[in-house]
Amino acid sequence: MNRASYLKKLRGKLQRLPAHEIDAALAYYEEYFDEAGVENEQQIIQQLGSPSHVASQIMADSALRDLDETSTSTKKNVTAIWLIILAILSAPLSIPLLAVAIALIFSFGVVIFSVVFAIIATVLSIIFGGIVALISGFFILTEDWPTALLFMGVGFIVTGLGILLFPVVARFIKKIVVVCVEALARLFHKITKKRKEGY
Repeated sequence: MNRASYLKKLRGKLQRLPAHEIDAALAYYEEYFDEAGVENEQQIIQQLGSPSHVASQIMADSALRDLDETSTSTKKNVTAIWLIILAILSAPLSIPLLAVAIALIFSFGVVIFSVVFAIIATVLSIIFGGIVALISGFFILTEDWPTALLFMGVGFIVTGLGILLFPVVARFIKKIVVVCVEALARLFHKITKKRKEGY
């Protein structure tokens, strides 16, 4: 493989990134080849590793950079998670290491999804419970007004508590997504580091 075919393959592996990031990455590696000189072309190719390996690192770094710049957007965080997962899966790994990476990503995703789902279900059940207590209070108002007032008071308090918890929970879920992205990035760097040390 020569420089031109290496850079062409690298461009092909980076198609999921925005065009300006692809151009910047290729410009960096073209300059890297230029500085090494034509006589060291094969040595640089061996040193860099396969285009798939370089592309997976670029994609993961891009996802982390994007996350640092816009950590407030949940959509950007989810996109970053998917880019890192794609980078891990596209990295040329041995079959056992790839199986472990897939199993870790899957179990990590299931745990995080379960935690997020449980938190959302808890907040929604608090709000729903408050609304039910409030409605129940209105229905028994004519029969037993002290109990009705108690139910309505509890309903207002619980519904208000649920509504107050909602922004806190939303912020907490965003934080969980950010932590997931960082954990996946660390996993990716460990996997690719182990692979490099294996050479």
